[in-house]
Amino acid sequence: MNKKKLTALVASLGLVACIGVGATLAYFTDSANTENTVTMGHVNIDLSEPIFSSENEGNAISNVMPNQRITKDPTILVKQDSQPAYIRAKIDIPELEGEAEEELLKGININSRWVKGENDYYYFQNIVNPGEEVKFFTKVTIPSTWNNDYVNKKFQINVTAEAIQADNFEPNRNDLNEISGWNGVNAETYTGPEFKN
Repeated sequence: MNKKKLTALVASLGLVACIGVGATLAYFTDSANTENTVTMGHVNIDLSEPIFSSENEGNAISNVMPNQRITKDPTILVKQDSQPAYIRAKIDIPELEGEAEEELLKGININSRWVKGENDYYYFQNIVNPGEEVKFFTKVTIPSTWNNDYVNKKFQINVTAEAIQADNFEPNRNDLNEISGWNGVNAETYTGPEFKN
């Protein structure tokens, strides 16, 4: 046999072997499709003042005097249908400013598990699980330094509470390792099924 015929024979046998292996491999393959349904979780909180609301008709107090203690108990509940969450809250007193506002803020007994941080928010220092509630504060003491300049003065103490999911979120921490911010995240209102008409 000459070299050309031998080379052609070897190449032909090699090609037959490749086709045979390829055909064999085709018998050992399979494919399948799967469909996954992903349902997004949500965070859902409720802000109430159970004691204040029951003691004060129409959410108003009148005839308040300097150094008087007022029961005010903003309570944040992470609802059962919610994911575990970090919570923050903010106090706004729109009718007061400057020294008067600062004096009144000093008279609010904010719970020690809250730390003032970014953008004047107070940050709760633990993750709050569904069904758990936390109090922001329980009392407001009217400044003893308030005099006749404040007679018939009306003001509101407004509280806003916000939550963000705890899973896959890392809040900012200060030098004492306290939660002090949410990395610039702005909270949006959850409009779940109970809000639909």
